[in-house]
Order: sequence, then structure tokens, then C-alpha cells
Amino acid sequence: MRVRNKLENYRLWTSGAFGNRLRAWRSVEEWREGGFAGVVSVRYLGVGGGPCAYGVPKGEVEDLIGSWRRSGFDPALVMLNESAPDESIVLQGEYLNDPVPHLLFSTSKARMRDALRLEPQVLRGYAARLALESAMSPSSWADFEVLLETHPGHVLEVSVYSRTLGDVPGRNALVWEVRSY
Repeated sequence: MRVRNKLENYRLWTSGAFGNRLRAWRSVEEWREGGFAGVVSVRYLGVGGGPCAYGVPKGEVEDLIGSWRRSGFDPALVMLNESAPDESIVLQGEYLNDPVPHLLFSTSKARMRDALRLEPQVLRGYAARLALESAMSPSSWADFEVLLETHPGHVLEVSVYSRTLGDVPGRNALVWEVRSY
């Protein structure tokens, strides 16, 4: 299955097609009604590399989205999710699912964009697969293998943590994006 754009990716992610995930809301209204009091990440789904804010406290969410709207971004293309526990990161990065896999990753306990810019590492071939498999719980690795079989030629953006988290028990990994765009 080919994932052609960011909006399609997040529809699949939100539906659970990529397996384990954190709590997420497709609109500010949905988030507000859900009563979640923790910090959230706010993403714009319209274009790759669009605005993204991490660790936004509840009291600042609506002001942030309002500022994006005033800058020309459509609030209907905003998504919120529970912020990930960066302090528990073991490994995070982008895995190119090709015949010779390629993993651009970092072990830095920072947000992925920052971690990959500041402390990037690269593995290829079997070493790339082994790095992920050894960091993931057996059930997270089994889920990841299903995504590899389903999405050849795609990049899988993944974070692996030192503890379990998310909506599927026994998992310590989150796949944020599966993309061919």
C-alpha cells in the first residue's frame, strides 16, 4: 500500500493502521471534549515540514493554533496528540525500507527533528534492521515487520522507548509516519 501524502499518512496513523500510538485528536474541539490535561504536540498536516509544536501545555493550545491561522494555515488541517516521553527515548529515526535498508537515527533524548539534526547516525543493511529489532520489545518488532511487508520502498519514522507506552499493551515503539512522499 502506497502512502502518498502527509494527510493520508495521518489518517492511517489515527485509525491505528501503523499499530501502537499515543492518544490523538483530529481537531481542537475533539481534544477539548476529551478532557486531556497533559501536554500535547500540535502538527499541521497540509504540507511536509509544516509547523509543529511539541510539549504544548493545555492553556496554550488554542492560542498557538490561532497564531497559525493568522499566518495562513488552515485550522482544519491541525492534529493534536499526547506528547511522547522524550526522556525515555532509546533510539529514533527514519528507516528506509528498501532491499538494502538504511536507518538515519539518533539516540539523543530530544525531539526527533532536533536529534537527527544534532546527532545523526547511519546504519545500512542488516545492521539497520538489527539496531531496531534489538531496541524494540518482541511485540513491537513483530508489528514493525508487518509494516515493512506492507510498505516496501517507504520511509518509516519510528521512536523506541525504554518503557512501554501507547494504546497497545507490551509495546515500546511508535511509528509516526509511513511515507513515500
